[in-house]
Amino acid sequence: MAWRDTSGRNREEQPEEVRVRFEDVYREHVASVWRYVRLRVPSDSDAEDVTSVVFEKALTSWPSYDAGRGSVAGWLVGIARHAVADWWRKHGRELPAEHPGGRTEQTAEDDPEGDALRRLGADDVRRRLGVLTAREREAVALRFGSELNSSEMAVVLGVSPSAARMLVHRALGRLREVMDDE
Repeated sequence: MAWRDTSGRNREEQPEEVRVRFEDVYREHVASVWRYVRLRVPSDSDAEDVTSVVFEKALTSWPSYDAGRGSVAGWLVGIARHAVADWWRKHGRELPAEHPGGRTEQTAEDDPEGDALRRLGADDVRRRLGVLTAREREAVALRFGSELNSSEMAVVLGVSPSAARMLVHRALGRLREVMDDE
């Protein structure tokens, strides 16, 4: 398959610095994009397929990426959100209430609520996320799947950074209540 950028050139015809820079972006962000996608689709293999689509689209759009409009991580998550929605439309279903879990590298001291989420198995996370609203699930996926900060989350969600933090805080509070009740 020939890769094309927005100017219509084959990938091999792209300037070397464009190819090298995108390869660096891929290496730096593929894991967090996969974790975000994995929180939104039912299996690892589906997440791998969707992640491939995300980076195909990102490579095609890379020459037009504008750093002034947001971080690379936020831009990739925006592409991932659309790719996940396309995946669900193709499979004839809406995004379900329950999703499998991801993992991040923060410590319990830095992020006790996130640590509780990370300790749960995928089945437990999937079941517990079902108590959240779609917006809360999205905020949790952005924060813990893609590891976006509140400013990056705000851009993706179309809210202020404080509203993004509050969404995550409320979602984690609801999850904590569910865990305490069990």
